This record gives sequence, structure tokens and C-alpha cells, in this order.
Amino acid sequence: MIYFSRKLVAIIVVIFAQSSLGTNAALKDFSNVTTKSLSQNGYYKLPDGLLIQWGTGGNGVNQIVYFPTSFYNTSYVVVTTAISSVMNSIVKMINGKNISYFKVYSVGPTIEAGEIFGWIAIGRWK
Repeated sequence: MIYFSRKLVAIIVVIFAQSSLGTNAALKDFSNVTTKSLSQNGYYKLPDGLLIQWGTGGNGVNQIVYFPTSFYNTSYVVVTTAISSVMNSIVKMINGKNISYFKVYSVGPTIEAGEIFGWIAIGRWK
């Protein structure tokens, strides 16, 4: 009987260990999500396929901003905002998208503007 109960415990432990190997569910606080980079130009991959990326772009009229990691397709959304001490309306227009980068064109009220800007992009990674 002792050997039977030891074998039963061993079988239960093996079943429990194997059942948790294939899980890819995130905890409620996402503490087990390991595909992330919380740097200035960073990203956060969620287990369900959502990808959030952010960063800053340099100054210049025409720029290409490369993502820290690629999107699944070009159906992502990018939002930009100028970081400037000048009180002018500065528009950062997205004029091209790729899974690995996006292109930005900067325009001010009367001239082309080249202020530094921040961006955030949301899309899919799988």
C-alpha cells in the first residue's frame, strides 16, 4: 500500500507539472510577461498578441523611426506629439508605414518644423 500511494503521488506531480508547461496565459498583473523592454524606446508584448511600443524621434523634417521590435502587419496605429518649447502648432504626419518602421514628415505654422517628438504605436505581434 505504501508503494501504491508513493506512485500515486508521483503520478499526480507529473500530471500537474505537465499541465502547467504549455500554458501561455498571463497573470492578472502581467508579471509573467517576459517579452518587454521598459526603456525610453521600448515595447510590451501581451500574451494575446497585442503589442504596444513607444519612444522618441530626433529633430528633422523627414525621418524614419525604427521600432524596437516588428509588428505582425501594418495595421497598427501610431500617434505622435512634438516636444517643443515654442508655442506653435507643429504637426507630425505619418507618411509611410512598414512592420519595422514608420516615416514622419514635420510641418509648423509657416515652415517645415524639425522638433523632437514622442510616439506610441499599438498593433499586433502575432
